[in-house]
Amino acid sequence: MKQDHILNLLAVLLFQIPSRTLSSSPLTDAPRSGGLDLLGEFLVVTAYLLVSAILFYLAYQRDDRERKVVLALFGAIGLMGGALHALSFWGPPEGADTLVVLRLVFGVIAFIGVYLLFKAIPGLLAIPSQLRLQKINKDLLEQIEEREKAQVILRQTQQELEDRVQKRSAQAITANRALEREIENRKRAEKQLITKNYELIKKNADLDDFVYYASRDLKGPVLNVAGLVEAIREELPPGNPEFIQLFDRLDDSVSSINRKLNNLAEVSRIQKPVDETQLSMVSFELVLEQVRATLEEALRASQANLQADFSAAPEVYFSKDNLNSLLLNLISNSLKYRDPQRPLLISLSTRYQDQYLVLTVQDNGIGIDLKQYGQHLFSLFRRFHDHVEGSGVGLYIIKRIMDNNRGKVEVESVPGEGTTFLLYFVNHDQETGPRI
Repeated sequence: MKQDHILNLLAVLLFQIPSRTLSSSPLTDAPRSGGLDLLGEFLVVTAYLLVSAILFYLAYQRDDRERKVVLALFGAIGLMGGALHALSFWGPPEGADTLVVLRLVFGVIAFIGVYLLFKAIPGLLAIPSQLRLQKINKDLLEQIEEREKAQVILRQTQQELEDRVQKRSAQAITANRALEREIENRKRAEKQLITKNYELIKKNADLDDFVYYASRDLKGPVLNVAGLVEAIREELPPGNPEFIQLFDRLDDSVSSINRKLNNLAEVSRIQKPVDETQLSMVSFELVLEQVRATLEEALRASQANLQADFSAAPEVYFSKDNLNSLLLNLISNSLKYRDPQRPLLISLSTRYQDQYLVLTVQDNGIGIDLKQYGQHLFSLFRRFHDHVEGSGVGLYIIKRIMDNNRGKVEVESVPGEGTTFLLYFVNHDQETGPRI
């Protein structure tokens, strides 16, 4: 702002210098007399030159383009004015024409400077005044103060967020440690469970072996008892009704014991995992013929009509002994629980369904109330009819065999109409690789 005051002062001095000297010429003025006139012209020329020098210096120091141009123009005009005074004062009388030309040239240049100054007026007006600058500065200070307040609030918010993060981090660390302890506890419990499970499997295996060998070893004494009963029967006189009734009971008891031992041996056998060497492609028709031979007497006595259609799936990749056990138990159940009011019809068929081979065994027997007995249908030693003899292990054996081979069993039954068993075998092509 100090430079603005100097600029105004120099402009006043520049244009307040008497124009008397500019209008004088060697052609019109009287001969100069005295040292005062000389001193006056010298001071005027010196003032013009000094003003021009100051203006050029100020233009050099300015950063804004508008003021730099204005100061340079004022300096040029002042320099031309000083040059005219110098020429008019020291120029020779014979150079009056030259002086006139120079004045004309300087006048044109000065007029161009005035034109440039006129064009610079909008830029000069755009330069803010001191009051405006003070107002702008005040606004800036207020904005800075508001920003500082906002920064304080932001720092407070950031500190609160950091405190929350630290608190949440501490909670997360605590929860993580608790989770690690829980995982450790679960690992220990899982390890203990695995150990207990291994021990249980070992005990079950030992128990299965015991049952199997005990049932096998007991068959000998039971057969001996049967032989002794037969020998005693031959030694006693025939025709005694009491002896006949007694030996019938002994025969029934020995047969019942023998069946129970066979069932226990079968239950023990199916508990063990299936040996891969026992698996092969087995024909349903071939195994059914073996079952027919085993149950030939019962089938003839019940006059059962046994029908089979295995054309859709004639073979299955399975254990032959297990398939024999499945068909034997299913057909035996149909024979035991037949309806005496109508001829027994047993139908067997196979088909493919999704990834399974399905064996269907259907009869028109007395049926089962699935709502009452469905949850315990495959339980061991559970019987649902007391009017016929049974051991309660047949359905358990069927379910166990299918589970061991990753299959499943479904039952559909309507009391008084009949029962249908659906056995789902995992479909396997022997030539494609391991089982599904």
